[in-house]
This record gives sequence, C-alpha cells and structure tokens, in this order.
Amino acid sequence: MGRNEERRYRNHPGPVPGQPLRLFPGVGEHRGDDGVLRRYLDPGGTLFQAPTARKAVNTFVRKHAEDLAIRGTDLREIRADQDAGALNVHIQQFHQDLPVLGAALHVVADTGQAAVVQVDNTTEADVSGAPNVSAAKDPDSIEKVALTPFRKAYESAAVVRDELVYLRDNFRPPLPRADSPIASLALLRKGKRRPDGRLHLVHNLVVETTGPFEHFRVVVDAVTARLLWIELVGRYVTATLGVYYPDPVTESDDSSLSFASTHEALRKYAHEEPAEIAPADDEGNFHLEGVWCRCRDWDAPAIPQPKQTSTRFVFPTHPENKAFLSTNVYYWIDRFARYLRELNDTLKSQMVQVEVDPQGAEGSGRSEWIGTTTPPRIRFDTTDVPGAADLGVIVHEYMHGVVQWLLSPGRIGPLEYEHSICDAVAGIYRDQFNLAGHRRTDTFPFHNEEWNKQRRLDLTQRFDAADFDSYSPDVRNSMLASALWRCYLGMGGSSKDPYLRAKAGEKMIRTLLAAIPRLVADSSQSEQNAVHLAEMCIAADATANSGIYKSMLYKAFADQGLWGKPNIDVYIADRLGDTGVVLSDGSTEPFWMSPDIWVRNEVDGDDPEAGPQVPIVGKPNYVYVRVHNRGTAEAEAESFMVDVRRCKPGTGMVWPDDFECLTDTALTEQTIHHTEQTIRQPIPPGGAVRVGPFDWVPKYEGHECLIAFVHGPDDPTIAATTTPTPHDRLVRFDNNVGQLNLHPVASVPGGLTKVPFLLRGAPKSTTGAWRLDASSLPEDTRITIRTLKRIVEPSTLSHIRVTEMGNLADRRCTLQMTGGVIGAVDGFTLDARDEVMVNVTIDFSHEAAHLEKYRFVSTQIQDHEIAGRMTIEITAVKDFDKFFFGNPKSGELHISTCPFWDRISKVNKVPFARIEEAMARGYNGCAFCLPDANTG
Repeated sequence: MGRNEERRYRNHPGPVPGQPLRLFPGVGEHRGDDGVLRRYLDPGGTLFQAPTARKAVNTFVRKHAEDLAIRGTDLREIRADQDAGALNVHIQQFHQDLPVLGAALHVVADTGQAAVVQVDNTTEADVSGAPNVSAAKDPDSIEKVALTPFRKAYESAAVVRDELVYLRDNFRPPLPRADSPIASLALLRKGKRRPDGRLHLVHNLVVETTGPFEHFRVVVDAVTARLLWIELVGRYVTATLGVYYPDPVTESDDSSLSFASTHEALRKYAHEEPAEIAPADDEGNFHLEGVWCRCRDWDAPAIPQPKQTSTRFVFPTHPENKAFLSTNVYYWIDRFARYLRELNDTLKSQMVQVEVDPQGAEGSGRSEWIGTTTPPRIRFDTTDVPGAADLGVIVHEYMHGVVQWLLSPGRIGPLEYEHSICDAVAGIYRDQFNLAGHRRTDTFPFHNEEWNKQRRLDLTQRFDAADFDSYSPDVRNSMLASALWRCYLGMGGSSKDPYLRAKAGEKMIRTLLAAIPRLVADSSQSEQNAVHLAEMCIAADATANSGIYKSMLYKAFADQGLWGKPNIDVYIADRLGDTGVVLSDGSTEPFWMSPDIWVRNEVDGDDPEAGPQVPIVGKPNYVYVRVHNRGTAEAEAESFMVDVRRCKPGTGMVWPDDFECLTDTALTEQTIHHTEQTIRQPIPPGGAVRVGPFDWVPKYEGHECLIAFVHGPDDPTIAATTTPTPHDRLVRFDNNVGQLNLHPVASVPGGLTKVPFLLRGAPKSTTGAWRLDASSLPEDTRITIRTLKRIVEPSTLSHIRVTEMGNLADRRCTLQMTGGVIGAVDGFTLDARDEVMVNVTIDFSHEAAHLEKYRFVSTQIQDHEIAGRMTIEITAVKDFDKFFFGNPKSGELHISTCPFWDRISKVNKVPFARIEEAMARGYNGCAFCLPDANTG
C-alpha cells in the first residue's frame, strides 16, 4: 500500500500533549509485576504515528524492545491481516527453532492514522530454564501416553496432529459441569492437575476418536512423557432448537410449536429459497455441496445425504423427512458465509469449505464445531428440535469457525466468552429475517425448555453484582451477549424500518469481526475478560465505523456493569431538554437545534447570556458555546478545548470535508487553532461553563450551519478521530458535538421568506428522499420550490405538485405545496459528493398569530437514513408599532407610520426588532419616517 493511500487523516490529540484519548477505561500502558510492557492501548491513534501503518508497527517494536523485554528474543512474523482500517500483525516467539505456545506480540495499527493502537505482549522474557530439544522422548512413547485414556470409552483413538512446542505450564482448561455422551468428566480430569508455572517442552496433539467421533487436545510433557491435560476441542452450544425462515415460533409467534409438532403444523413455515450448488457429478447427480458447505454423513446415526438428478431439493419438514435438515443447514451456512465475506476482508482469504453432518451427534443433545479436522466439520444434534433446523444454532456453530479463522495460527481464542459472540451474532443476523419483530431476544425461540430462559439477549444481571460468582456459565455468556445486543439496537436495530435494522446488523457484526483478532486468550468467565472484549469492541469501532458509536457502546457496556458511569462526560446539548444521553440510531429527535450554541452581534459591553441574535452577513459576529459535565468528577481547567466550524446552508454535509474555520483562513494543520479555545476553568459535576466569544463573519444571508465540539483526553470527541463521515451521525452519536442549523426570520402576513440551500450527496452514490414538513404552518401559506429537474423527474411526489417543468434547455423546475401538510419527493439519486441547489420561497399566512413561531423543516434522507435537517423558523409580525421594516427593493427602512407605508407591497416588508440589526444588514433609514437613521 502506498503512503498516500494509507495515510488519509490525522487525529486531533487535544489540549494535553502526550495523553492518549480515553475511549474506554483501559486506555494506556499496562505493565506486569516484572515491569514488562504487556499491553499498550491507544485507540485514538495519537501517540505513536509513522508515515505508514507498517512503518509504525516496525518502529514501535524496535523502539520499545527494552520495555517489551524482547531484545535478543527469537521473534518471527507469521501473519499480517488488513481489514476495516486496521493492520493486525502477529509475531510469534521461538526457542531452539520451536514455537513457544502462547508467547507472541500482537500489534494492531490504524491504517488511516498510520498509528499503533494496540499491542499485546505475551512473550517469555526468560527461557533460560527451558529443556533442550534433545531431551525429548521418542514420539512412539508420547503417542502411547496420549491414547491410553481413550482406550476403554471409545471404539478407536488415533493421533491426527502432533506439534512439538514449548509451553508455560500455568493453565488448565475449565471443566464442564457434567458428563456428556462425548466426553466424561473423569476423562477430562486426567493428567497433572496442578500447573507448576515452568516452561515445558511438550507435544501438543490432536486425538481423533470414533464411537463416538470427537477431537481432543492432549498435552504431554516431551521430556517426562507425563500427561498434562486433556481438552475437548469442539466448540458447542447445549441446545435442541430449530429454525426455518427464521423459525416457526418467530414467524408465527406461537410458542406451542416445538419438536413434537407435526409436519402438517410446520409445513406452512417452510419456504423455498434459491441457493447455489455444485454441478452434477459424473453420474448426473446433484448434491448439497458448494463453495462454503458440503453436507456429508460422517457420524451416527447413518443417514445418507440427499442426491438426485434434479436441482430441486424440496422435502417435507424434518419430523417427516430428515432430508429437510440437510437443505435447511446448507442454505443458511452458504448464505451466512457469503454475508460475512462482504463484511470482512480477512475472512475472504481464510474461509474454507465446511463439512456438515445435519443428522449427527446422536443422543448428545449438543451441536458442535470441530476445527481441527481438514476440512473443518460441524455436526448437529438430533434430539428434540434438531440443531440443523435452527438458524440460531447454525450461525452459532459457524461463528466458532469464524473466530478460528480470524485468529492467527497458534493463538488461543477467547474461550468461554466466545459463546457470547456466537449467541449475539446469531440473534442479530436472525433479526433481519424477523420482520414482525417476534421474540427478538430469545436466542433459540423454537425451544421451549426451562433452560432456555437463561440463553437470552435481554438479561439484566450485571457483571458488578455482588453475587456474580454464583451465576451459571449460561447466564454469564448471555449477560455479555445482552450487552452486545443493546449495542446493535443502538446502531439502528431498534428501528421499525427493516432496512435500517439490516444496516445496523452489518455494522455490529462488522465491529465484532474487527474485534476478534484483537482479543487475547482467557481461561475463565471473569469480569476482567468480559471487560477486555467490550474494550476491543470500542477499539474496533474506531476503524470499522469511524468511531461513530463510541459513546453508545460505552453506555451499553456500562449498563451491564462492565464499568461505571464515566468520571468525566462533557456534552453540548442537541436540543432543549437534552441531558447528554446518546439516542439510538433511527431516533427522530431533533439534533440540529442546539441551545448551547448561540450568536451575538456585539462583544464590548454585551451580555452573552441575553440570548441569541440573528447573524449579520459580512459583519463581525460572536459565537458562544456552553459545555456541560454530566460525569461524577470535575473536568480540570485547561484539559478540554472547544472548536467551532461552519458550512454552507443545506443538508447531507460530510465531516470534516464540508466544514471550514469561522475565519477566512484556510483550514490546515498549522491554522486549525484559529477556531479553538481551551476551557480555562474547571467544569464541576452537573455544572456548565460558557466558552467564547469566537469571532465569526457570516457569508450567507440568514443562515449558516454551525457545529461545535468539545474535546480532551478524558472524554475525546469522535470529530477529532473520525475519517470523512456524514455530519448528522457525528452530531447524533457524540454528545461532545452540537449543531445549530436554525434559520430564524420574521414575516408580516402575506410576506415572502426566501431561503437558498443545498442537498448534498454522500461519500458514495445514494438513493434518497426529501421530506418538506409544513404541518405547523397555517393552511393558507403557499410554498414554492425551485430545484433541478433530475431530482423531480424520477421521483414520486406526495402532497406537492409540479407547476412548471420548463423546456428542454431549462434544467430547473418549480414545485408548490401548502401549509398544514408534509410533502415528499421520493426516489431520486445523488452521485457521490453531488450538490443540488434548492430555492424555497414561503408566501406567509394571513391567519398567523402575532409573534407566534412557525417552523418549516426540510429533511434529506439517503438510503433510508436521515442525512440532515434544516429548520426555517418564521416569527409572525402583525403588531407593527414596535418593529422596523426593510424594503429589499429600495434598500430603505421604514416604520408603520411612514407616509409611504401603504404604497409598499407586503412582500417588500421585512421586519426587524432592532434598528441596529436592520442597519447592519445594509438598510438606510427613510428620510421621512426615520430621518435620524438616514445617511443620505
């Protein structure tokens, strides 16, 4: 990757040099008891930057060799993956030319920032006590030790993989709670139970059994030939559930449906869907085999997989014909695999075909992923509701494989909380097929057993609860899965729009896929391991979603007790009554009317708290910003700064591309501080401070969009770290950011209000709509809109009509609507970074009440998502005695007692509450009624 491609933007570090941006509590350096740097977290990417991400990784490792205690260590890079804006580099430690299992450097760099954002160091600083390779016993004696425990309980056992490695003996796999048909507790307890903490030379073996089939990890000391431990390799979910599209219970909301239901009861919930399969074999038979899935009978019970000369694989449902399980599991694995490949580039190179036995695991009551075979396998249980009939189980098992593929070779995965990821992804993916919204938080709705009440996505138990240690593994997994589900809801999963829910699912699953390679191994279900997974989700959001959802993710995990409320949480209100709470995606609450940003026309002797004034174009104005602290601790003086920018009036802006300094100085890294002010005083908990004035000379009559953000290392704003992003998402999802997009005007009855603004295209081409809300205006108001014909011609119009389309040479057309309605222009396309000028003229009502405020709201929608709103607020003026009136045609200013009053048209009477405001806008006093203001 070239330098220009990789280095796209630079984060804004904030007013305190050298301090990392605390996107979550664990940011910073973490050293072990021996002083070795074990973890480095700087998700904002502000501390260690280089010309490229690769250069940042190499330089960091070289410069921090002493801190990492790796000088003289045999380290070899074994894998580097780049996806979602991050470069993941895995560097394995070797000793005597053998890998030291679990000893590695994992370095993550943000490719946009070209900065190191995460380092996990599990290297062995001291290998002096490690046995020599020459002391290893012969492989035959090791194999005998490894296979002996399996002789009585299994028909056969064989070593299918043998790796000679070094391993620190400080870990034992957790034991299940009870025996299973696959592995007894007695078997899994065999071996040396107490770790001695020493570095051993071991054989890391995979043993394959038959009768029943299973894979086990067996670790044997290579020097003493002593069995250290046995571990069940398969990743499984204890479930006997089913799903069709997505499953009969979800589709019907009928909880009486179950494994005991007849084919007649279930057949209506079986749907025919297209899928790709391999061409016919040499005998002309088609099989359920494709690029990502192959149905094969390899485990008891022996049920041959369907083959036929036709490509139509349609069978009665599973109680009557078990071939239905094969078509169901093949379809969903194939579809889910293709879905994931569009979300993560690393998977495109790591995914392989999976062999599936849809009717395996006889009597085991569990479905299982086995990743140690080649190719990997999944078998689905056949008790009660078969696992192959359940989309939740299918996705859960396949996600175990996804975790394996995303981790570097030799790395141990997140183990117990891996099930939380699998459950959450299964629920999120299933939700896009659940249009009715039934049983959304049931992990496996088709199963109605008592145990399933613990496998849910809406648990309220907290990780900081006093009785946390008494929670079962199912509850702990579901607690973290519930937090991940709330993250999905915050990204738009709570929307009623199916499109927005599907987009939210893509964002959340993409975030989890980006987080998985960053996870370090855990061996328990402690709070600390769950916190680590949550932190990595926030870190991954910084690259997968430009950090947009940082605040929402932080709150979702805090609500589950993974950490407390932020000590410092500064915010700028988005609207009246806003307390800094970040709303879910899809919320219709206004976000462009911040009461904490306001404009005054004077500074000397002025009271900034006297309220907002209408900006005066071409003259010095002064912007003020109010910053609140909803945290529990004081925000120290000079630890935060406020930045204010402006842009042309309109909607669909992109941050930071469409915004510029308040001054006329070009925005560069050298001049950026022209728009910034450091907050010089502390902000107490629950308190607020006023910042300003910021000098501003408006360029556009009546309205400019102002955006302000407060930023510091203790509560960084997304605006300081994001890549180009739709500005409305920035404002809605970051309470550090406020926007003022209000166009205030006054009008006499029958007066005209003219407002020009832009509809903007997103960073990519979009199909959109335009909502024109005049419902608060009296019905006798007339609204005329002039815009490009290419916006109107392909669109469907609602409560708005075309009055003039123009000739072939004219690119513009005219639309009209009345007050009291909401008009819509729906179905036009805007190219990437397109700009379309709109001119709105409001012929104001004769029925309006004096000094009443009336709002006309323009909303732009891109691909179903709101891209921005602008409000034109009209104040009705009927009592003329206290107002001054400008005549745009003559440039003169009058009062209602002027002898020429009746000769002036209503459309040429622009009200002003203050003569100074009118004079500042270029009006000159009438020689007859305002001679003192007449300058000739």
